[in-house]
Amino acid sequence: MRIKAPPSGRLPAAEWLSPRAAAWTLAAVALAGALFYFGFARPFRFQRFRKDVPARPQIDAAISISQERLKANPQDIAALVELGTLHFEKGQEFYPDAVNELEDARRLGAMDIRLFYCLGAMYQELGLYPFALEEYLKFLRNRPEDKEVRMLAAKIYYRQGDFSSAVTEYERLRFRYPKDAVILENLGLSLWGGKLADRAVECFHQLEAAGGLPARRARFYLGRIAFEEGRFEEAFDLMQKSLPSESEPEFGIPKDSMYAAAAMACRKLDRTDEARELWQKVLHLVPNDAKAQAALRELNRRSPRHGRSKSKA
Repeated sequence: MRIKAPPSGRLPAAEWLSPRAAAWTLAAVALAGALFYFGFARPFRFQRFRKDVPARPQIDAAISISQERLKANPQDIAALVELGTLHFEKGQEFYPDAVNELEDARRLGAMDIRLFYCLGAMYQELGLYPFALEEYLKFLRNRPEDKEVRMLAAKIYYRQGDFSSAVTEYERLRFRYPKDAVILENLGLSLWGGKLADRAVECFHQLEAAGGLPARRARFYLGRIAFEEGRFEEAFDLMQKSLPSESEPEFGIPKDSMYAAAAMACRKLDRTDEARELWQKVLHLVPNDAKAQAALRELNRRSPRHGRSKSKA
């Protein structure tokens, strides 16, 4: 992307003319409303290249020094890279400046791998996953064994539906980090997404052995696979063992989706009251959930007496 800032150093919205720049602006607006829950839009700080991120006054002082260097020599590549990374460290408000400066540095011939990481992180935080992936892959060509960036690239492949590439990345990570439960879980999800259910089941059974929340999530995944294969009794049994309470803290899977999956298994087993109770839990978490509302209407139509008694309770 090429975004040229005006002399003021700030980038008015009207000057975002390229397709990527327009998408960048739209993503920034959308980000204010919601973030993707699976960790794709989490904030990034530049700690992987500095032991300690400088305090705000120190960052501002360093920015001033870099700007003075650029006044003396606008093509000072090192100053442009430093200025871009400093604006990146200051946060999302300064991302337009950081993008301009890092792209200027790249145009002038900079090969500093911080360019790829910072640009990838900014694009990812704003939901521009294809652009983030492009930068992460450049970074990985320079540092192929970087665990964090390879996991970020793998997650983007998964999100884009490129399950084969996601599996390749997670298998590479799995070989290097065989005891990492997060890698194993994501490998299983990628295999499942790629319709390789048998191999996914093997991963989830291994994840069960890890215990704790990973094991409970593994049982839920196994329940979903059983449901997809028509083994509804087994599916509900596995899901029921993994369901969190409504008061339980963050589980790693949205609770409403877990309750909805268990409710559908109950419905297949004609466990009407249990299905109704689970759909009501979904509505307690997401009051406007259309699927839960429709399911409850259908249940109450089929079992009106039970539906009235539940509503009175």
